[in-house]
Amino acid sequence: MTLHPMLAQMLSLMPAEPDYGQHTATAARAAMQARVAMLLAMAPKPAGREDIIEGGLGLRIIRPPTPGPHPVVLFLHGGGWVVCSNDTHQPLAVAIANATGAAVVMVEYRLAPEHPFPAPLDDCLAGLAWVREQGAAHGLDASRIVVAGDSAGGNLAAVVAAHAPDLAGQWLIYPVTDWPDAAAYPSYAENDVGFGLSSAAMRWYWQQYGGDGPDARPMRRADLAGLPPALVQTAQYDVLRDEGEAYASRLQASGVPVQLSRHAGMIHGFLSMTGLLPGADAALAEGAAWVKARLQSR
Repeated sequence: MTLHPMLAQMLSLMPAEPDYGQHTATAARAAMQARVAMLLAMAPKPAGREDIIEGGLGLRIIRPPTPGPHPVVLFLHGGGWVVCSNDTHQPLAVAIANATGAAVVMVEYRLAPEHPFPAPLDDCLAGLAWVREQGAAHGLDASRIVVAGDSAGGNLAAVVAAHAPDLAGQWLIYPVTDWPDAAAYPSYAENDVGFGLSSAAMRWYWQQYGGDGPDARPMRRADLAGLPPALVQTAQYDVLRDEGEAYASRLQASGVPVQLSRHAGMIHGFLSMTGLLPGADAALAEGAAWVKARLQSR
């Protein structure tokens, strides 16, 4: 399928890639904030929101418009471990809460390069511990938790799931699962130019994060047996497509129940256009149905 026309038009308006040899985290964050500003301005408000600081860790609860206690989607935002925040991803969290009937708990994990690996992961694991230990006092049903994340957040979600195999599920949205390698993952060559996320960008993000081993690269974990059921969503025109699908295949080969879907005509980050892009709405509906089934199984 060809690239969706709305995405093609959006990509045509994007600025040229920076010189990654001179790029800084400050510049990357400013560029991302400008990129998402319009989407944030149009985003619907949550039915309920609670911001919490626990031991220096920022948590945000986005509630659905239904009575609680609510099961939980622990959501870890993307952004290459360097950019983005709970604010940039709140519209997606609101859409997930409304579609699933679950409370979405967002973790404001520390960002690289100021806080490289394993600091972001440590914060995400601390966020899960908070839900389990204190969630009930905030109207959360901590016996029913799905972890979810997009891009680098999908990477963190996969690792959190590996540390907490009793979770109800892991929803991995175009996840980072390994280092950029066009030989191992041909989508790095196929989708390298003109689709919003390049192999050069991914190499730069990895340099900032500085992680290695299975807690940074889920594909390198020796044993995936017994991990939570997974929904893995990839985009046709995304450099991360093949590593996400390879991870889904490894999970499945290890006996983990897996639902894998490649979204035709879509690019990296497309799910953030929920409400504007039919393909994003379809992916959200797929994810919400899967999450509800997983939460109801508990």
